[in-house]
Amino acid sequence: MSKICQRLNEKLLAVLAHMSEEAKQIEGFSHLSHTVEFDCFPGSLLVHYHFTDTQTLRIALDSHVETKLQKQLHKLLFKKGILLKDPKMNLKLQGPKQL
Repeated sequence: MSKICQRLNEKLLAVLAHMSEEAKQIEGFSHLSHTVEFDCFPGSLLVHYHFTDTQTLRIALDSHVETKLQKQLHKLLFKKGILLKDPKMNLKLQGPKQL
């Protein structure tokens, strides 16, 4: 990983750690995960907020938690010098995995 990618990754991880701590206040929040390809960054960034069950996910979606989190991700990354073109494409809420 190049030095530039390492710096971007450090900034990204700091923002995600902050957001994960704040998300613990959201009912039903389980954990946060992300994927990124630095060749196409920041467009390739995808952050998933995982919920314990579909009912709490539905409640979060109905109360517009996803939009609030997208705006927060955009704001925090912007403060670190990273501009998201469309935050709606970079953050999604997700329910439990179906086996």
